[in-house]
Amino acid sequence: MPEHALRRRAARESFDKAAVAAGSPVVTAPKKIVKEGLSEYFMFSVPGTETVRNGWSKRIQAIDAHDVKFDIVHRVRAYQYGEWPVRFFIFTNDKEHKLGESPLPDGLVRVFRENGREGLAFLGEQKVHYVPIKAKADINLGVDRLVVYRKRKIETRRLRFAFRNERVVGWDEQQAWNDEIRNYTSKPLVLELRLRYDGDVDFASEAKTTVFDYKTVETKLTIPQGRTRTYPYQVTIHHGTNAKQSRVKLVPVG
Repeated sequence: MPEHALRRRAARESFDKAAVAAGSPVVTAPKKIVKEGLSEYFMFSVPGTETVRNGWSKRIQAIDAHDVKFDIVHRVRAYQYGEWPVRFFIFTNDKEHKLGESPLPDGLVRVFRENGREGLAFLGEQKVHYVPIKAKADINLGVDRLVVYRKRKIETRRLRFAFRNERVVGWDEQQAWNDEIRNYTSKPLVLELRLRYDGDVDFASEAKTTVFDYKTVETKLTIPQGRTRTYPYQVTIHHGTNAKQSRVKLVPVG
């Protein structure tokens, strides 16, 4: 423990002992956890002493933050969460979000909302792992049935056939999609959509789309409250000898 922290602890203990010796009652305020950086580590210490009975545990509040800003994002990743949109609360461990004094240790986050009757309604909980300063924390609140995502295939064509000895050895399959997102909530929402493909795939869309990794594309859509939005795109899958490599490539709409 750093020298200044040891001096602070010793001074407080001396004060308590002197007060007891003088017969004065000691006012015991809630203890605060001391948070100090030590090289690449962060140390949490509790001043004074604590008595914990065998087999028991004791909790001390480490963080007291009010009005923490967070974003609500819905995500569609069929390969990870299933077909339904999943709602996330996302906040950053920094001063702008009324946090950032220290890394957030492993723990369980429970989310409640006011129910309008001077009480709270439970929304969900999630275990979180160590969150460094300035890092983001994603709290998964599960499927949101008020947001509906439906895939809509409107056309499939096969073209660019390759032949060898009068046999088809390669071809392209071109699919046209117009996926639909319906927002039945009372507020506008942001939806992060990721689509994953195996094989050699060309992907085209008029909406802004990026490559997340070699087999996944991503787009972010804003859907007004009570409205429906579509996401049109075209997928070309190369088969047989037409396939050159396993990756997703963004191409112009054509």
